[in-house]
Amino acid sequence: MQIIFGKIAPFHRLIEDDLMAEFAASRHRVRRAIDILVSQALVVRETNKGAHVCGYSGEEIQQIYELRDILHTAALRRIKFPVDPKTIAALRTLNDAHVAASSQGDLEKVFHINNRFHATIFACCGNPVLAEAIELQAQRTYPVRTNGFHRAGYLSLAQDEHKKMIDALEYGNVEALILLCRAHIARPMRSYLEQHGLAPCA
Repeated sequence: MQIIFGKIAPFHRLIEDDLMAEFAASRHRVRRAIDILVSQALVVRETNKGAHVCGYSGEEIQQIYELRDILHTAALRRIKFPVDPKTIAALRTLNDAHVAASSQGDLEKVFHINNRFHATIFACCGNPVLAEAIELQAQRTYPVRTNGFHRAGYLSLAQDEHKKMIDALEYGNVEALILLCRAHIARPMRSYLEQHGLAPCA
């Protein structure tokens, strides 16, 4: 979670001996943890150089988000309407839980609920391979997505956007859903680029 919430900086080297001491863990456990982070696209392991936290230039971040938009649009256009009312109810429950966790200041819980919310929407496309590709690209942007969690009004705006997404899904308005998702992911990206002095979006 320290990487996801930006507490460990991009490109920071992960030294096994330091991690073993910090977490009182065996080398095997530390290496296994690094393997998991690599599989989640949060860490890069290089031959003879060890592992380091992933980091991207402003241009690379925008390229990742362009790919995310392409994948999202493809998935949303594959949804067969009407969507199962149980799915709509599950999404509303998740958004209510998002609101509750936000009010309690439990940002880690907010993070996990938010992931489940979006995974539930994209699972509606009926193509698990496409949904998996979406999740992989989402993982690459975790530190970008959580960057604004502490900002006043940031999470409440996200929750309002979630409600509009649920309504669009319930009423079969796929074009509105695509536009909502596009704006929803672009906002944290722009905020991150501005805050870190990276190249602004075109």
